[in-house]
Formats: sequence, C-alpha cells, structure tokens
Amino acid sequence: MILSSSNKIMSLIVERSWLHCHRIGMYRSYKSINGFTIVELLIVVVVIAILAAISIIAYNGIQTRAENTKTITAVNQYVKGVLAYSADKGQYPSDPSWPCLGPDGTRCARASGDGAGCPSSDGGSITQINFINQLKTVMGDNMPPLSSQIVSCASSTYSGGYYRSTDGKVASIIYYLRGNQPCDGVSGAASYGRNQQNDMTRCSYAFTNL
Repeated sequence: MILSSSNKIMSLIVERSWLHCHRIGMYRSYKSINGFTIVELLIVVVVIAILAAISIIAYNGIQTRAENTKTITAVNQYVKGVLAYSADKGQYPSDPSWPCLGPDGTRCARASGDGAGCPSSDGGSITQINFINQLKTVMGDNMPPLSSQIVSCASSTYSGGYYRSTDGKVASIIYYLRGNQPCDGVSGAASYGRNQQNDMTRCSYAFTNL
C-alpha cells in the first residue's frame, strides 16, 4: 500500500517536471524563433531614445558654436575694414542710422519684443548703402554676412550685429552671440563690453577714438 502510494507520488512528480520542462523548452524555442522578448525590445527602444537625445544635444551645441564662430569671423573682417578705412581717410566710416553688418538688405539687432529687461534697448536696424559704399573703398564687394541665428533675451529676440559712428571719430561694433560666451574673440579693440542674459551675450567692440 505504501509502495503503491509512493509510486503514484513519484509518477505525479515526474509528470509535473516533464510539463514544466516542456513549457520552458517551448518558451526557449519561441524566443529563438522570434529573436527578442518584449522586455528586451523595450530596453532596446529606451537605449535608442537616450542615444538620440544625446545626439540632438551634441548637434545643437556644435551648431551654436559654428554660428557664433561665423559671427566672430565676420566681425573681425569688418574691424579690419574700418581700420583700413581710417588709415586711408583719417576718420572712421560714419552713418547716423547705426547700419547692420552684412550684405545689402541684412536686418539685425532687435528682431522682436520691446527690449524690456535686456542689457540694452537696441532697436531693429538694416544695412545702409551709404555705409556699404564707404567700406567698399577698402573691402571691395566683400561684405561677409554674420550669423542669422536668433538669440533670446527676456521676451525679446536679437540677431547679427551693427556699426555705430555718427562723427567718424568715435566708433564701435555691437554683435550678438548665443549662450554665455566671451567677447574677446575680436582682436585690436580699444575696449570690450559684454552683457549676458538668458540665451544672449551682447558684445561691444570700441575702436580707439580719433
């Protein structure tokens, strides 16, 4: 009697074990056929999303550096042009309208908003043919464009850069960079000015007074 009961119990254990192993085998067979489980697929999706986010951030940083470098490079060329004009004419180019730096038709400075809460209330401006014609005497037709990227300050936006001189004796250049940036990338200035707020750095380059 005891032996019979033991045999039944052993038979039941073997049967249950076979069923369990059979199910595991089917799971492994299913996994090998389909490649990944749902959990593994979710992990892959999460990793791809993280890598995509990192790539976007890196790309935006590279793009910002490239646009800022474009502005600084162009401003350096205008500085050389203004200095060359001064050496030739004995005064700086003058234009009371504070013309934008760039080819004819370029707009700059404040693009939107009223400038409230920003380091300067610079208004919007545009290139002026009078200023361009003065620079053409030393730069030819080479009027390099500054970056057209829009930078934010409070509720206003700015772009590019412009030139200031009403009398040809006192002159300066104002330009805008994205992010918290230094303003010493332009050589030969008598003095530099820098204001930074939100996404904008406002740089000013002052020429030596004549």
